[in-house]
Amino acid sequence: AEGSQLNLVGSAKGGERTTLINPDWNFEQMGIGGLDSEFTDIFRRAFASRVFPPDLVKKLGIMHVKGILLYGPPGTGKTLMARQIGKMLNAVEPKIVNGPEILDKYVGQSEQNIRNLFMDAEAEQAAKGDFSQLHIIIFDEFDAICKQRGNSASSSGVGDTVVNQLLSKIDGVDQLNNILLIGMTNRRDLIDEALLRPGRLEVQMEINLPDEHGRFQILQIHTANMKANDMMDTTVDLAELAAMSKNYSGAEIAGLVKSASSFAFNRHIDPNNLGKIDEAALKNLKITMDDFVGALDEVKPAFGVTEDVFAECVRNGVVEWCPQVQRILDDGKLLVDQVKNSPRTPLVSVLLEGPPGVGKTALAATMAISSDYPFVKLIAPELYVGMSESAKCNAITKVFDDAYKSPIACIVIDNIERLLGMLGYMCIHWWYCGPLHPQLCLSDM
Repeated sequence: AEGSQLNLVGSAKGGERTTLINPDWNFEQMGIGGLDSEFTDIFRRAFASRVFPPDLVKKLGIMHVKGILLYGPPGTGKTLMARQIGKMLNAVEPKIVNGPEILDKYVGQSEQNIRNLFMDAEAEQAAKGDFSQLHIIIFDEFDAICKQRGNSASSSGVGDTVVNQLLSKIDGVDQLNNILLIGMTNRRDLIDEALLRPGRLEVQMEINLPDEHGRFQILQIHTANMKANDMMDTTVDLAELAAMSKNYSGAEIAGLVKSASSFAFNRHIDPNNLGKIDEAALKNLKITMDDFVGALDEVKPAFGVTEDVFAECVRNGVVEWCPQVQRILDDGKLLVDQVKNSPRTPLVSVLLEGPPGVGKTALAATMAISSDYPFVKLIAPELYVGMSESAKCNAITKVFDDAYKSPIACIVIDNIERLLGMLGYMCIHWWYCGPLHPQLCLSDM
């Protein structure tokens, strides 16, 4: 593809061995946007050795990579990349498994389901040896079946035995050299560590939110048919839309295009006669820039700005009742610009203190909204009313985890003394009752 770092030249031939790369494969038609670098790294680490003859690989004394783990936020293209890898390779038809489908109510059947996935690869390697075709197994929601052993509350221990069975098949006594496992998960931290060491799922690639160039590529992919059929207005500027759609995932950009199309459809519908469509007007149906701008207001990114919550904090605006108010806003803008423009400022913490009702929350919310950061979230005690202790801690931890996935982020912690008091009480309570989840929240802050 134009601009891609990936460049495949020639093919490996020898004996009965077939070419690894499907001759009909075309990178430009894969429909993957913003992942050129990740795809290139995966090819180098997982497939480059398979392009060369087995004799050469044996001389080097290395084994092929057997596993890839794709992890990252939802909607970033993990499943799409795994499916396209399966199409790219001249291999046996990939087996695609949703993680929970492996589990079975009968004792021993879950482990048998794992063994069945490897049965064809075992039979072909026994018959053809190094000239066996590559067998690909794709696991979606991989964390559902490979949680860390010993942490399950179930008395059956099925989760542990499934992990044990998978480990023995990937890297057991009778090792297979003709398999490739691709696991996908949003929660890498839940997966058993034994699966993540070299020799198993050793290639671990984080598929993160696309940058501006990546969003532009994704927009090009999802609007290709519009453009080809002359249904996209000349006013549409995809580069500008890519700049405006900060922290949108690939799935959210697809939803953005769909929402923009709905505005165009709605213009050609008569509300008094929904069954009647003007065929002549349909010939002029075009998606305009205004449609996309309207869609941006409608489709909000999960890793974006919670505008409604912050708008509630400044319902009456900011009243400059004393000179300090404007000085605080000016100082806040300087700090915002410092984080945005300086590569040497990883973290800035600001404390606004004063008596109740003087406008601390409104000032903090104003600085956060005007920062133009792609990720802005509010943590406040009242948002967690009715939650259990563990749910409160998980919600707070998730805000910080999500913030780290964004290039720059702003978190406003309102009523921090109440929040710390609540977490401090929870720490004392949980000290006697179980794990210290609140301490994790305190360490995050």
